[in-house]
Amino acid sequence: MYKKHPYEERLLAVKLCLGGRPLKSVARQLGINKDYISEWLLRYEREGESGLQKRSPKKANYAEKCKIVCKYAKKGVPLRQICVEHNVSKDTVERWTRIYRQGGYKALRTMKSQGRPKNMGRPKKQEPQTELERLRYENEYLRAENALLKKVRALMEEQEKRLHDIGRKPSKH
Repeated sequence: MYKKHPYEERLLAVKLCLGGRPLKSVARQLGINKDYISEWLLRYEREGESGLQKRSPKKANYAEKCKIVCKYAKKGVPLRQICVEHNVSKDTVERWTRIYRQGGYKALRTMKSQGRPKNMGRPKKQEPQTELERLRYENEYLRAENALLKKVRALMEEQEKRLHDIGRKPSKH
């Protein structure tokens, strides 16, 4: 949300709304979703201009998660209001609510963190120990590179044939 709209634009939208302009009119004029503006208004009312600054969401502990989910799922507090009050994203609250509905509060406690683990990804290349291992590694690398070049050449020839069939000349690039 903040990536799209700089601070000055958010402040202008809030000032126009507080100046008496209807929310829909301001949203239409600035080309901003009215939901964003209403969230900015809530933040401005709670924290002033500093509420419109970029901020990173905090990590919520189990008790905070339960309190947030209870407000949203049981008491029916609007999602945007909860996001502003607790500085959590809409997607996060919805994910916690979905987990709560599937497995109760206990599932929130045992919830795993999102994203891929830190140790995932390509394993680090180890330097070959002996001359034979180094040569085998280099040979394997050259075979893979050769196969890639053959594939690229085949794809280029296929594209040139397709262009030739429809009467266009391939580019010289």
